[in-house]
Amino acid sequence: MKINRHLFTNKNYVIEEDLDFSSASLDPTHIRKINSAHAKVGGFDYDDYLVLNIKLDADVIGVCSYTLEDVPYKVHVDTSLSFSYEDEEDVIQIDGPIFELDPYLLDIIISEVPLTLVKKGAKLPSGGKGYRVLSEEEYDKEQANKTDSRWDKLNDLDL
Repeated sequence: MKINRHLFTNKNYVIEEDLDFSSASLDPTHIRKINSAHAKVGGFDYDDYLVLNIKLDADVIGVCSYTLEDVPYKVHVDTSLSFSYEDEEDVIQIDGPIFELDPYLLDIIISEVPLTLVKKGAKLPSGGKGYRVLSEEEYDKEQANKTDSRWDKLNDLDL
């Protein structure tokens, strides 16, 4: 979605657009796919700043933290972003009056998807081939009873 900041001198100017993030590079352990996204952007261009009010809806396929299966997740965000030609804190710096908004919208979507998604009805595995799941108390008990065989040979030495 290309933004021309000069069009936002009119307070009532609004852009609505369906976004395509099919070619976006995503972390496959967090988000597998963004099926659809829709943005509604309004705002106002002040002399030094462009403030955009963004309403963003997206359908995302996340990853279940327990089973690694696909989990559908809906994102609904109502936020604002500030842009300026100057490099300032809490303001995104832009180079010209026309710029691409998609990278910022993608960042918003990614930040709204929880890092830990759990599919309905999914349970943590209790163990499998080559591993087992212990509670913290069970682990501490095992560590207290464990001996280090590397030091056993030293017990046989006569000094």
